[in-house]
Amino acid sequence: MTHYTKEERIEMLLIYGESGRSSTEAQRMYDQRYPEKRLPSRAALDRLITTFRETGSVCSRKKMRPRLQTNEPAEVTVLAAVANNPHISSRQIQKNIGISKTSVLHIFKRHSFHPYHIALHQELHGNDFINRIEFCQWALQQLEVNEFFFNRILFTDESTFTNHGQVNRRNMHYWSVENPRWLRQVERQRPWSLNVWCGVLHNRIIGPFFIDGTLNGQKYADFLSQQLPNLLEEVPLETRLQMWYQHGGCPAHNARVARTVLHEMFPEHWIGRGGHISWPARSPDLNPLDFFVGNVKEHCLQ
Repeated sequence: MTHYTKEERIEMLLIYGESGRSSTEAQRMYDQRYPEKRLPSRAALDRLITTFRETGSVCSRKKMRPRLQTNEPAEVTVLAAVANNPHISSRQIQKNIGISKTSVLHIFKRHSFHPYHIALHQELHGNDFINRIEFCQWALQQLEVNEFFFNRILFTDESTFTNHGQVNRRNMHYWSVENPRWLRQVERQRPWSLNVWCGVLHNRIIGPFFIDGTLNGQKYADFLSQQLPNLLEEVPLETRLQMWYQHGGCPAHNARVARTVLHEMFPEHWIGRGGHISWPARSPDLNPLDFFVGNVKEHCLQ
C-alpha cells in the first residue's frame, strides 16, 4: 500500500464498507469510480482492513528496531563475561545473559574491544632467521634489476586433507582492547588421504592437482615431469622459458629424484632445498599462495 496516499486509503476503507465488507466487490467498485488510478489487489485491501482493525489507522505499521540494552548494568555484565572468558562469542553472551547480539557488539565498540583471531605459527630456530634475511636480500636485488621479477616465479604449495582436528581461525577469537598476540604452535602437516598441489604465476592460478596417498619423492617427481607440463600449457612459451619454480622444504621436495627433475626442467631457476636459491624453512608468510590453499582447506572442513 506504499503507492497510495492516506486519502486514497481512507476512500478504499469507505468503499469496503459500502460493498458489504467484500474485498472482491470493493475492488470492483473502486475500479468503476477511479478507472484512472491503480487498482488495489484484494490482498492489499485485506492488509489495509487488518491494519485499521489492529491499530485504528490506515497507515502501515513501522517496523521498530529492537532497543539497545547499553545501560550500565548491561555493560558491566557483558564486560564481566569477557573478562571471565576472552574467547566467548557474542552469540553465547546473548544466550547466557539475554542481551541482544546487537547490544553486545555495541558495548564492545564503545569500550574499543576487537575480536582478534588466532595465529598459527611454526617456531623459528637455528639458522632460520639468517636464511630468511638472505632470501629477502636476494629478492630485493632481483627487484632492483627487474621490478616485475616476481611475476616470473611460480609459487607453489600443497595441503594435506586429513581427518585430524583442524583449527578454524575464523571461528576462534579473543576479545581484548589490545591485541593479545594469541598464538598456537602447530606441527608439520601429516599425510592422511589426499594432497592438493596448487600454484600461482603472476595473475594465473595453476592447478589444482590432486595426489592420492602420502606424498613421497617419487610421486612428486612424477608430478613434476608428467603433470606439471600439462598444467602449464596455457602459459605463454616466453614466460615458461624465463619462469622460476618455488616450493617449500618438505621431505618429498628434497628427495634426490625430485631435485634431479627440477635441475632438468628449471636449470638454475628453481627455489628450494638443494636449488639455485634456498627457500627459508618455516616461512609461509613469504609465499603468497599459503593463505589461499589454507583458506580453501578451512572452507572444506567446515
